[in-house]
Amino acid sequence: MKTINKVLSIAMMGVLSSGFTSCTDGNDWDTDGSTSRLFGVIDSKVSVETERDANKDFANVTATVNFPGPKGAEYYIVEVSTDSLHDGIALRATENSIVYGENRSITKTPAYLAGLEEDTKYYLRIKGMSSSLAESKWVYYNDGKPFRSVAEQIFKDITEHDRLETSIHVSWTPDERVGFIAVKGKDEEGRIIMLSDADRAACEYTIEDLTPGTPYVITIWNGTPEATGKKRGTLHVTTAPPMPEGDFLYVMTDEDVLNQDLINMVAEQAKANAGNENAYSATIGIPAEKVYEVSGLSETGEVTGVSLPEGFSVTFFGRAGGEAPVLNFPKSFNMEGTHAYIRFEKIKFFDTGCQYFINQSKPCNIVELSFKNCEFTDFDRSLVRTQGNEEIILSNIVVDNCIMTNMAKGNGYSVIYFGGGNQIIGKLELKNSTFNTSQRSFIESSKSPVTNGIFISDCTFYNNVADGRYLIDANKQNTDITLTRTILGKTFTPDKSRGIRTAGKMVFQECLRASDCVYGSNDIKELEPSDMKSKDIFTDPDNGDFTLKILDQVGDPRWYKK
Repeated sequence: MKTINKVLSIAMMGVLSSGFTSCTDGNDWDTDGSTSRLFGVIDSKVSVETERDANKDFANVTATVNFPGPKGAEYYIVEVSTDSLHDGIALRATENSIVYGENRSITKTPAYLAGLEEDTKYYLRIKGMSSSLAESKWVYYNDGKPFRSVAEQIFKDITEHDRLETSIHVSWTPDERVGFIAVKGKDEEGRIIMLSDADRAACEYTIEDLTPGTPYVITIWNGTPEATGKKRGTLHVTTAPPMPEGDFLYVMTDEDVLNQDLINMVAEQAKANAGNENAYSATIGIPAEKVYEVSGLSETGEVTGVSLPEGFSVTFFGRAGGEAPVLNFPKSFNMEGTHAYIRFEKIKFFDTGCQYFINQSKPCNIVELSFKNCEFTDFDRSLVRTQGNEEIILSNIVVDNCIMTNMAKGNGYSVIYFGGGNQIIGKLELKNSTFNTSQRSFIESSKSPVTNGIFISDCTFYNNVADGRYLIDANKQNTDITLTRTILGKTFTPDKSRGIRTAGKMVFQECLRASDCVYGSNDIKELEPSDMKSKDIFTDPDNGDFTLKILDQVGDPRWYKK
């Protein structure tokens, strides 16, 4: 990554005084009475940009110096030094000086300076040279203040396999000079890890005894702490979050099968630990990168959806150490009964026959239904559908930091659908998430109001809402709808898609709407389209890359322009 240092000083201008010969038109030098001298470059327009030289095995930094030179100069001399420079110091007079251009190699801007050290402060000055005119005076970068060269980075990128709850595995490009690693956690004392010959040969090390969910700064150095050499690389990394608390924490083994029998076994242990038959909880830790077919069996041997025992609250938690585990559902998840919470965290979901992840018609009372750091792909119909006349209470539904792709692909039911006459839906909150492609209304709550409102913040929408459907349909319901820092990309069927209808209030704050987000009716007049199409906002939306081309921090934060 390049670092750019710009000069803030005011340019020195040539002046005319009595006894001096004036410059003629077209000349870019002045005179000092006895000798014609080149003008110096304009110091306020000198800039320095440094980067690591990727072609070098060891640390080597190059600098690009841009400057507006006087027309009369035939070549330029650039001097850099880790010691300060000023007019009282002759060329190459400092011990740590490097001089470029004495062989007349720098004849125009920019000048390229090789062989600098990484993460080092340098002072820089430049002068113009000519065979017929006196050399210009020294001009000093940034009014004599130093620039800092880019820091070296020999650490390799951290992957999900490297980042566990209490350890972080680091690796680096081969270099026999490295001596130790320094580790500093937030609110923790730092520690030093000396590298053995075997560590240096392997170019890797696992840092252990760390605190879960804690940010760490990890640096690798040459030498020893007593005789420290150069810092060679820096990582900012957070350990994986711990398993959420519960009356019972169950860590699945590779031999376990995630089915109704396992859920019942965990629930029984949680109940025993809690000493309460009406309210008890557990967390099920699911191994990374495993794939499970999640189902139960009826008394006649038919495949059924899994359900939770009465009073049981559960978090299905994808463990660290690799990509999120995959849960396939041949039948919908059953929320029947009373549960303080049902949570899914760091899970990938696929529809292998259920069509609806949740298709609730039986009575239930859920305080919190939440999905965090999850991915849903290719569901034929809904994430959540409620139906029928039984009492269904969902106090709070949260989708946070999720990606949903190709939902409601059969145009059968909306991605989120509340339908039925005896349902209490409290609050629906979607945040920090991306919703890519659906062919039905995205949210439909025309039969059941969302009494505490629908809140959508920091989300990215693309290719949603098909022919005759709505982004949000709360027809005749007093449902308040608030969108904040959200991008509405192109609609699935422009001109035939519909916007939002509700009897409640609509609020839009710092949102962006693409010009190809078109609603043929129920247009969102409170949010006018911009003059940018989706392809002008996103890098490659048709292939799922919503990295922003624009600098605005809007939409799902994972796609912010770096």
